[in-house]
Amino acid sequence: MTGGGHADASVLRRRWDVVVIGAGPAGSTAARILAARGHAVLLVDRSDFPRDKVCGDGLIPDALRCLRRAGLYETVARQGFHTDTLSIFSPSGVRVDLPGEFVTLPRMQLDTLLLRAAVACGAVFHAGRVTALSSQRHGVQLRFRDSATPVQARYAVLATGADASLHPGTAGMAERRADAVALRCYVDSPVGPEELIISFDRSILPGYAWIFPLGRNRYNIGCGVFHRGERHRRVNLRRTFAAFTQRFEPAREVWSARQASTSLLGATLRCGLEPRWAVIATTFPFTGEGIGKAMESAEAAAEHLAAALAGDADALAAYPRILHEAFRPRYTGYQLAEHWIASPWVSDLVARGVRRSERLRRAAAGVISESVDPRTVFSVRALAAGLLPWPRWR
Repeated sequence: MTGGGHADASVLRRRWDVVVIGAGPAGSTAARILAARGHAVLLVDRSDFPRDKVCGDGLIPDALRCLRRAGLYETVARQGFHTDTLSIFSPSGVRVDLPGEFVTLPRMQLDTLLLRAAVACGAVFHAGRVTALSSQRHGVQLRFRDSATPVQARYAVLATGADASLHPGTAGMAERRADAVALRCYVDSPVGPEELIISFDRSILPGYAWIFPLGRNRYNIGCGVFHRGERHRRVNLRRTFAAFTQRFEPAREVWSARQASTSLLGATLRCGLEPRWAVIATTFPFTGEGIGKAMESAEAAAEHLAAALAGDADALAAYPRILHEAFRPRYTGYQLAEHWIASPWVSDLVARGVRRSERLRRAAAGVISESVDPRTVFSVRALAAGLLPWPRWR
């Protein structure tokens, strides 16, 4: 953190129990849990804090549950913007309003809050770029670009998100094209929605655009596309963003009344499960949501590392299975949903089915809260409901 983010050489020379690489939601969560249990934890990030991070800034129920378990929900609730509605627009403009608890908070604030919580529990933070990570006989060794002092630890946690370059077993992953790419900017405007808005515009499929209110007349507006085939490799997201702010009425209202806006910034996402090392690529397909999944996988990683540090040699071997059992069913369901919404007419039919059926609407809300399998909504039953006559409205 500014003014205290760089540990001196004498501190780095300590023998650490765990070094956590990456101080996003996953890394800070794992570091906080392990440090609170009395373990010597070094948390490193290539950037000092506070720092910006391209994201939609939305916290859905899984992330909010993690924050409650961490004792940080009330702090986030005070700093963030609350809404109880997520409005989804299908390619033809069919609107579906889903109830739930949603909070928006810029990642610059959220990540700093999570990092400070880890430091308050005893973790030591160091801002520096790790250039090498290698296994040693009794642990791991790290080297930093700006320091000749190697860092020794019993275990390492990789919480670097889409960046897999440090993992000695992910050479192929490091070169693999990202699963998705997104752009966003912040807009100050006196006109805008109070609810979260997601639009599955035809020009973006398979992907979506969003308008998320942050409070005080500020909005996070962005768009992202999942890579599916040659066509989507050639999508120009800047042009897509411009078209979204011109054609989609809620976006046009915010954009045309804007008093200020930041530059468009981009980020890549990786969707999947890579449990061999903790918390790599835990973003879900279809939603692109990663904050809650990252924190949940970090909680599991910390529990297994704590057991290993206490002498349970088999604890880490169980981590891949636990992660697989916890996330795979939902991951598969979201992957199916992503393929379904890639077809505009199918996406429209599902939206109409949800509009017509209160049962499907409750199920769709349950998908967001993770109490319902996505395959319940993205199903032949939902398609059949969408094919029935219904009063068209926008």
